[in-house]
Amino acid sequence: MIARIVRSTAAALGVVLALAVDAAAKDPIPTTSDEARKLAAMLPQTAEDHAAMARSYEQKAADWRKEAALHREMAAAYAKSHPDFKGGIRNSEAVKMEKHCMAIVKDAEKLASDAEWSARYHNEQAKESEGQAR
Repeated sequence: MIARIVRSTAAALGVVLALAVDAAAKDPIPTTSDEARKLAAMLPQTAEDHAAMARSYEQKAADWRKEAALHREMAAAYAKSHPDFKGGIRNSEAVKMEKHCMAIVKDAEKLASDAEWSARYHNEQAKESEGQAR
């Protein structure tokens, strides 16, 4: 019995280490000038590029706002389906899920705000690029 537990634990540890090594090998930070050039080629160059990127960020912001709204609704629905106890004592499961959902709401709202900022930036860059092209 103990030998089986040790073997299964060792096997699980091996899988975790293999995944960690694989993830470390896929470093997202460019480490060569070729990788940096590839990333630079993806940056918007023209007014049309900036406008397209602005639209993309506007869509992302809308999607994140929907995600935030969904989790607000889920928190409220969960609280409704798990009412507080007599004497005003909060249902611990409702408290836990509210905390979970509201953390996601906070993160989603931050992502939406950041995406909106990026959309404004790229819209401004598109207007500047149009002005320079004339």
